Amino acid sequence: MENRPTRRLRIFLRDFRMLEATVNLADGQALASYFANRKSYVNLSAAHWTGTGDDVKHAVLKVEQVLWAASLDNDIPLTSASAAIAGRAVEMQLDGGLLLRGALILSDQQRLSDYLEIASPFVPVMNAQLLRSGRPPKKVNVELGGVVLNQEAIQAVWEVDVQALARGVEPD
Repeated sequence: MENRPTRRLRIFLRDFRMLEATVNLADGQALASYFANRKSYVNLSAAHWTGTGDDVKHAVLKVEQVLWAASLDNDIPLTSASAAIAGRAVEMQLDGGLLLRGALILSDQQRLSDYLEIASPFVPVMNAQLLRSGRPPKKVNVELGGVVLNQEAIQAVWEVDVQALARGVEPD
């Protein structure tokens, strides 16, 4: 068996727990395809649950429990799709009342519903931000950066006007 490079991930679970762990990826493998190609479980090494401080040398995590995942060191591409596409700004209502803003990698003429229908079970989201989410009110609670988002947790998606946001006008 070949030695695969290890990469560090931050994984946010659907029950709002978070962990950091190491996974083995094939050289050049994108994060979206890594999660999409797991049938039920993902192998984790050096897992650390941030809320409890629990450390585990090796664990297996049920993939359907992942809400989103990101590279801790920004050394894993989100997708193998062309980075030349700037993406379209969207907001997504997620399980648990979470609101996420980011950019989906789809072309100008592609319909949002068509993209989501054919997209991988884990959708790459660029420049993701966790917005108002029931905590003390802030427009942006957390800057997440590039993440892959579990489609099972998406309740609704809509496009937002990037120019209006740049002017400080919040979408309706």
